[in-house]
Amino acid sequence: MHATLAAMFLIYRNRGDRRYGREPIAPHPRRVWEFQFITCGSLTVVEQDARGVRRETRVTSPTICVTGPECVHGWSGTPDDVCHAIIFHFDEIDFSVRSIVGSAGCRLLPFAEEEVPTVRALYQRCAEANRAFGTSPPEAKKRAGFFEPLIYTIVGAELALIFLRHVPKEELGPAPNYGEAKVTEALAWYEANLVHNPTIEDVARAVHMSSTHLRRLFHKLRGTSPQAAFTEVQFRRVKWLMRDSAMTLERIAECTGFGSASAFSRCFAKEFGMPPNTYRKAARDLGVDGMRKGND
Repeated sequence: MHATLAAMFLIYRNRGDRRYGREPIAPHPRRVWEFQFITCGSLTVVEQDARGVRRETRVTSPTICVTGPECVHGWSGTPDDVCHAIIFHFDEIDFSVRSIVGSAGCRLLPFAEEEVPTVRALYQRCAEANRAFGTSPPEAKKRAGFFEPLIYTIVGAELALIFLRHVPKEELGPAPNYGEAKVTEALAWYEANLVHNPTIEDVARAVHMSSTHLRRLFHKLRGTSPQAAFTEVQFRRVKWLMRDSAMTLERIAECTGFGSASAFSRCFAKEFGMPPNTYRKAARDLGVDGMRKGND
């Protein structure tokens, strides 16, 4: 069983009692990876395929429901149904979970009552991180912003492990090989040293291999070049920092290895087809701020 520590940003979390039979949620895609832990009670999961055909599955606690960003699903039940749910939405998910669930998939698995306190504790860690980040003075807030994503990544990995613990062994496949471990190590080292804008040669030295071998591993195992993968990591950090309105473009450029706001703006426009300020305004208008009020 293996879960790689890929960067996972928490988009939304919530918990509480649900009466989906009286207040159903129509099937729709969330555009995020969703963990929903049903810790007590019952409900009906409603899935809808591309042709509009619905499938309803009765669920009793304790059950984990993991859905991909393209999965069209909702929640329903009988008028008497009451359940308690702990919900996490992430923009990314561990590769092992992705390979089992699929971007358009929905997977329901029972889990153990003994694991419920762990899920609650992970939820609380997210709540504490958000409070610390959201209430810090400006300078401390800038520093905290680098650690909050790491906490969410750790929580996401822990949730993935709970899920994987209950997947039948025949679905898990073989353990990652040496090459996969080296690729994961390279990505982690690059992200940790992003502010210095390391080159492929720098990363290769850090993981004790040649740049040629590193390129070969990335193409073989990820189907892409190291530079393309590193650029994705870089812009994921950019998107996270842009959620903080106090972070100027100059500061974001400095923290993500671009060197200057002008260089950052050119690269951003090339990557996303719009200037960073336009992107930031659109994200703000959509309310993508990682949290909703009142769900602690």
